[in-house]
Amino acid sequence: SPTGDLVEAAANLFTHLHALDAKGAPIVVAPIPNKGLGIAINDRLKRAAAPRS
Repeated sequence: SPTGDLVEAAANLFTHLHALDAKGAPIVVAPIPNKGLGIAINDRLKRAAAPRS
């Protein structure tokens, strides 16, 4: 989120990642504080980036 609001970031993150991926755009994610909701966001990002079998 441009304002640093983790609730807003969590709500919009995967919608935007899927849209960027569909366009073939490179995706860069800035560090998220690893506390509170940030723990859940970081966990989802790690799982999304993991290799698929």
